[in-house]
Amino acid sequence: MTRRRQIYDFGFDPSQGGHHFELSDEGESVTLVEWFAWNGSDRGEEEPLLPAPEPKVHLDRYRWSRIAAAVADEFNVRLRRAGLRPATWKTRTLLAPHFGKELALLMWAVEDVDPSLIPNVIANWRGFAPEERWWLYTTINATAGHPEHGKDRGWRKAIRIALAENPTEGTPSSALRELAPLLEAQERRSRRERRRPEQPRLPLGES
Repeated sequence: MTRRRQIYDFGFDPSQGGHHFELSDEGESVTLVEWFAWNGSDRGEEEPLLPAPEPKVHLDRYRWSRIAAAVADEFNVRLRRAGLRPATWKTRTLLAPHFGKELALLMWAVEDVDPSLIPNVIANWRGFAPEERWWLYTTINATAGHPEHGKDRGWRKAIRIALAENPTEGTPSSALRELAPLLEAQERRSRRERRRPEQPRLPLGES
């Protein structure tokens, strides 16, 4: 008898591999982490022999409440299209890798944005095709995928500006193409300045 596949929450299928994301809605903030192995349960427990999960972003509860319904609606449309049950957010929610990447991108875009701009961010995020969201996640994650390190530079800064300030009737990808080279140039200058040795200071009284 063939064992029926078990799909967890937003499309995570352990039979396809252990890579997945988990959203933890506990405490004062909401946290998204990336797992590279599956421990066989949905309790979010770490095991010594499994690779440690990588936290991606912390979001305050207010900002999460502003995006949660829109994200669930977006993902559930695609789950139904694939013949899978729709899902809801729980204290711990598992996501297929592609959904986790798309959610991380949106959470990065709203983490420090003016709350009045969140509807604009959501509309522009929806304006990207899923493949564009995956590519942007991969690009940002390569240099600024930590919850705190790199929050305000490079592509992570670019995505926030592009989605918050780009008119909803415009094309967010075109805004990114204009912003990203400038931000990357600034980041290169910052790295050069950090590597530049500090000039020794002469004692007072010497010329």
